[in-house]
Amino acid sequence: MSTKQEKPASQTATSESLGKRLVEVRLRPDQLELGMHVVRTDRPWTELPVMLQGMIIKSYADIDMLRDHCEEVYIEIDKEFWLENRAGIADKQNRQYPGLVENVPFQVELVKAKFVLEEAKSHIDEVFAAVEKEQIIEIERSRALIKSCVHSILNNANALLWLTKIKNQDKYTAEHCIRVGILAITLGRYVGLNENELELLGLCGILHDVGKMKVPDEILNKPGRLTRIEYEIIKQHTSLGYEILSDYPTLEPMVKETALLHHERIDGQGYPQGTFGAYLHKYIRMVTIVDAYDAITSNRVYKSSAPAFDALKILFAERGKHFDETLVEAFIRMIGIYPPGTLVEMTNGEVGIVIASNQNHRLRPKVELVLTASKKPRPSYIINLADNILDASGMPYGIKTGLADGTYGVYLRDHTASKD
Repeated sequence: MSTKQEKPASQTATSESLGKRLVEVRLRPDQLELGMHVVRTDRPWTELPVMLQGMIIKSYADIDMLRDHCEEVYIEIDKEFWLENRAGIADKQNRQYPGLVENVPFQVELVKAKFVLEEAKSHIDEVFAAVEKEQIIEIERSRALIKSCVHSILNNANALLWLTKIKNQDKYTAEHCIRVGILAITLGRYVGLNENELELLGLCGILHDVGKMKVPDEILNKPGRLTRIEYEIIKQHTSLGYEILSDYPTLEPMVKETALLHHERIDGQGYPQGTFGAYLHKYIRMVTIVDAYDAITSNRVYKSSAPAFDALKILFAERGKHFDETLVEAFIRMIGIYPPGTLVEMTNGEVGIVIASNQNHRLRPKVELVLTASKKPRPSYIINLADNILDASGMPYGIKTGLADGTYGVYLRDHTASKD
């Protein structure tokens, strides 16, 4: 389906560049998504409570109406988009994901992951400097670094996830891009993407915000509330990123499209084009989710970070509106209530750091204990709360609450450095 009549003329060229060879596809009503164009149903249009023949799905009420009246519907959709996304759409209900597998012990992979992350930080600094000076980005080095990230995540995703909790507010934009790349790869791994797909997804994530280097610093890093005009300037970073990356003919179109569309919403209320979720590739949907999660959980010049649990509540509340419902729920299952790197106080007063989530026991992750109940340093000891490990008093270990980094003098950065 072409949606050009709904878009400003200035956006037409970009929309056409994405390709619009249309095919007709049969779906169940519960497989419909916002923005899809229903061209016919298994019963006459005159028997449905609609004014015209054919309809664009603009709300979940539209889906409910079709579910009540029809067993099958036919949509018109871009052929290339359908071929790339049909598995995710057709299997939308009750999708089972393979999850994350720990092929290498956490402590072993953590050492390697530190080198990968430091190399990534150095490279993204060079990328942003090159964009600012209008110099060439070393795309092939970006690919090599993403490949290293993918290998680390395939070995043990918890190592890099742990390290992404260590954040430098003064270098937010650069490190944010790295974290989005890592989180996107991890989510892709969780939902079953193969290695080549993970490398492309990671490249989409790490380069999604390059356009921000063309936004004036006084606006990008403004500590107070943005004016309407300043916000409109910030929003231009998506189009600017698309333009920057379009200078690289060997770069996959999906990387450029992610830079352009990562602030679109499932309900069509995003920017810059107001594209409905039915026309957003699954990689873009993934990057949108992890981009928001990292932004919410990071300190910014104008706000303090929110705990991971609060961020997950926000994502869950916005599922089906801002974010892809199925992928948000998969992300929440993957990350767990207490993500790796979270400082926690146990029910017996001891303090530990979460090193891995348990997919089937989200409230009982793996924890490395670092302080005694009297808040004194102790030899580190890793326990899996899902195994109902007993403490010295014979009671099962459990988490009482999450703590801010630095509580009781425990800083994740220092604790990670001690493992070198």
